[in-house]
Amino acid sequence: MKRLISVLLVATLAVSACGFRPLYAGQDPSGSFSGQSIAVDNIPGRSGYMLRQALLRDLAIGLPGIESGAVLTVTLDERVERATLLPDGAVSRSYYTATGDYVLQTIDGPIIGNAESQVPFAATQSPYTDVSAQSYAAERAMEELARTIVDRLRIQVQSEQ
Repeated sequence: MKRLISVLLVATLAVSACGFRPLYAGQDPSGSFSGQSIAVDNIPGRSGYMLRQALLRDLAIGLPGIESGAVLTVTLDERVERATLLPDGAVSRSYYTATGDYVLQTIDGPIIGNAESQVPFAATQSPYTDVSAQSYAAERAMEELARTIVDRLRIQVQSEQ
């Protein structure tokens, strides 16, 4: 028993000495990380929530060249476009389009831009499956829009240095 306790004690000391920190140790209830240098303002709506979570995840490592705190504000505009009419007048294809205008406020001044994501989905005759397909397209569009915004911010921040 003493041997087991001493082995656990040595393992604990070895792990703490190497700089190990649990993944969620610095997370607060709002969903942002305490070591994060970029905060993301709330975005209204279900899609806004999904976009904010994707942005927090993608920006958790920060942006190169931004050491102190910055605040990202995104205005989201989303729409569904129906296209490709069949001979009987039914819609066979739809597009979920999301546009985000963003402002990253840093101590050096604002960085302004916009990004767009368009995700196609098959329209069906059943209203339930159409709503489900549209919801899934919205999720995919928010993930894609978050990646696009973060990529553009990285390019803009690098070009200003």
